[in-house]
Amino acid sequence: MAATRGTVEHRVVQLSARAAVTIVLLIVGLIIGGRMFVAAHRPLSWAAATAIIAILIDPIVDRLALHIRRVPAVLLTFVMLGAAAVGTTYFVFDEVQQALDRLEVAAPEAAAAVEDRTDRIGELARDFKLDDRIVSFTNAVNERATGGDDVLRTTAGTAPTYLVCAVLTVFLLTYGPRIAKGALEQVPDEDRRAHIADVVGPAVAKARTAVLLTTATAIVWGGVVSVLASALDVPAPTAVGFGAGIIALLPHVGIAVGSLPLLILTLGFRSTTAALLVGAVVIAAQALDSIVVRRWIAARSLEVGLLVPFIVGLIGYEVYGIGGAAYSLVVAVGGLAMLDRLHEVNQQREVAAQAAAAKARRKRAPRPRKKAAPAGG
Repeated sequence: MAATRGTVEHRVVQLSARAAVTIVLLIVGLIIGGRMFVAAHRPLSWAAATAIIAILIDPIVDRLALHIRRVPAVLLTFVMLGAAAVGTTYFVFDEVQQALDRLEVAAPEAAAAVEDRTDRIGELARDFKLDDRIVSFTNAVNERATGGDDVLRTTAGTAPTYLVCAVLTVFLLTYGPRIAKGALEQVPDEDRRAHIADVVGPAVAKARTAVLLTTATAIVWGGVVSVLASALDVPAPTAVGFGAGIIALLPHVGIAVGSLPLLILTLGFRSTTAALLVGAVVIAAQALDSIVVRRWIAARSLEVGLLVPFIVGLIGYEVYGIGGAAYSLVVAVGGLAMLDRLHEVNQQREVAAQAAAAKARRKRAPRPRKKAAPAGG
């Protein structure tokens, strides 16, 4: 019976027993899966970290494997990189801790000197409450920073974790190509298997190139800032360069934002002219990075904007700290590379399909007949 004006028609949706059981099982499965993920997040994070490290250093192993067997090449690469990482971490964090101890005293003095200025810069600093903000910043950094001895103690305390991650990394570097090939062969459709190989392999190579080149440029800028800070004889040059190098990983704004501590210290302990010169160098470096370096990296890998690294880095830092931010950034770049490569493959297929259709049309088109020569010509 049709519903009349002013009445509401009620519909009763009946679920079959199979649908009801399916919905209940799905909800239970989601709850169990969520709890399993929470309980197993630590080993899952280990597996993700080791997979990322294995992918990043795989080209070194491949180069060494041309001269020696793959297993010794894996072990040699891992030992060399591990020793370099531990040594660099110890010395860098030890110098950073010493520099931060100096910065805790020097930065508030620089901020106070800027606020005591009688020009517009001093007025802006007072309105911004620069002294209080600098004190809060240095206190927060000192709470989170550790020295070289603390790094060694922490490393010794987490030795089983590093051992497990080392074994997983060596395993993936040794048998990773075979595992990937075996997983690909599980796809029954040959065309789909070729499509997956055409997308995943180049995408991984693009992401790896983008990560390595971006990290290299950030390291270079961190060294430049440290040298500038030492030349200007401002406090804590190592800490200033270390922070500038980390923030320089962000595209288009990282160099400028990471160099703010250097500008504040130069303004407080040197002069306005020196600060203006440093600001000009920073602006020029940021423009060079955005216009030349980032485009050069994008031409060899892919273009990475600011929004995705910024959001993913914040989320990763909130969840797992600095390590989570670093690994989440790599994963995000990998996802962008996958989408970029998939778009390229789809475009290539469309162009090939259009070319094939045009060729088929040319074949079906009737050929013009030749005119007969006039008789008695």
